Amino acid sequence: MRCLLSAALLATLVAAGPASDDAALIAAQKPSYPLTTCVMSGKPLGGGGMTPVDVIYEGRLVSFCCSKCQAEFNKNPAEALKKLDDAIIKAQSADYPLDTCPNSGEKLDAKAKTFVVGTKMIKTCCDDCKKEILADPSKAMAKLDAAYIAKQEKSYPLTKCPISDEDIGDKPVKLLYGTTLVEFCCKDCVKDFNKEPKVALAKIAAARSAKPAAPAQKAGDGDKAGGEAPHGGH
Repeated sequence: MRCLLSAALLATLVAAGPASDDAALIAAQKPSYPLTTCVMSGKPLGGGGMTPVDVIYEGRLVSFCCSKCQAEFNKNPAEALKKLDDAIIKAQSADYPLDTCPNSGEKLDAKAKTFVVGTKMIKTCCDDCKKEILADPSKAMAKLDAAYIAKQEKSYPLTKCPISDEDIGDKPVKLLYGTTLVEFCCKDCVKDFNKEPKVALAKIAAARSAKPAAPAQKAGDGDKAGGEAPHGGH
């Protein structure tokens, strides 16, 4: 599936380090980059007609308003990376789809470790699992992305392709864009979506916000057809 391949690509590139294809890594991480402002200056990215400076630092995307801010970042990156991590965790915590460690399978509890791989938040049951994932994130990231898809497809709010407006049917083409599931009628629409995703994402967000949660199931109604599960926050 395209979305799972994207997750595997991201994890492989993160593990590969400085020798990896930075352009591909930027493209993989951009959809879940949470900041619209420069991590150094706080100015809007792309403000004043300037093109944002996207760089890969130790396997992860960092975006700046200008090359001067990039130079300042390189002098002392720790504070800016902490700011970026905090923004990622804040943006993704509410809709995090796993309640078990993607490495060990153990139940996550109050002692769970929360950290960032690329531009995605991930949780483990312990520091040992965290170290293992950071050493090779590919399997854990694939599990995380699969969980995002499974959580959102149960209550996906659109019946028509957000690009063509055709019916998506019972076998849609699925793509996880950042942490948001998008379903299409065909692969050609995926290509068009990737050129300009904002309009389609806005349609999904609007449909989700307008969709009521399913009523709580009454005791003894386990065999009756229920409504849809409450939707994710995307």
